[in-house]
Formats: sequence, structure tokens, C-alpha cells
Amino acid sequence: MTEDTAGQDLVTDGAKDGVLESAWNGITGGAEAVGGWALDEVTAVSETAIHAGSGVVNMVEGNWDDAAKDMTEMSSSAVNFLTGGAVGAVETGYNVGVVATGGGPSASDQENNALKAAGEWLGDQAYDLTHPDEQ
Repeated sequence: MTEDTAGQDLVTDGAKDGVLESAWNGITGGAEAVGGWALDEVTAVSETAIHAGSGVVNMVEGNWDDAAKDMTEMSSSAVNFLTGGAVGAVETGYNVGVVATGGGPSASDQENNALKAAGEWLGDQAYDLTHPDEQ
């Protein structure tokens, strides 16, 4: 057996055992996974940037409520990507439940309301700290 035939026998045996096919599937599957992840990442970054840009425009215009909503959506988009869509699935489930029970504020509205209340409380605390004579 020469070196050339030994190499050919190794390839032939690998092909018969499915080793080459498994290796090829691993390589192509990995490439598809990376490509899909990259597309998801580009989409998530784009969505996050759109909400951030809209929030900045609303801040410049003095539209604070819409700016806060945009920033909530921005952070939700980023967290949803980081959790592999789990946060989005939970929000969708919540929204389906809201609709099924007759309506009410959406998950996004609930997030925004909670953050607004926290911000107002924090603002009041900061004001009280800097204006002790007005209490």
C-alpha cells in the first residue's frame, strides 16, 4: 500500500462510515447558525437604534412621554435580543392574556408606567434632598 492509496482508503472508509458527511453537516450547520445569528444581531441593533433615534428626537422636541416610551422600547429590544427572544415571548403572552380578558394596558404600556412612576418618585426624592426648607 502506497501513501496515495492509504489516503484514498482513509477517505473511502470515512465516506462509508458517514464521517465526512457528518463533518460537512457540522461545517455548513455552523455557518448557517452564524449567519442566522448575524442577521438577528443586525435586526436587533437596527431596531434598538430606531427607538433610540426616535427618543432623542422626542427629547429635543420636549415630548417627554413619547421619549420615555421610545427609550423603554429601545431597552426592551436590546434585552429581547440578549435573552434570545424570551422577553418578547413573555410580553406577547401577557398581551394575549390582556386581550383575552377584555383589554387593558399592554406589556409595553405597563413597563412605561412603572418606569415613569419610578422616575417621578426618584425626581421627588432628589428635589426634597436639594430643597429641605420646602418640606
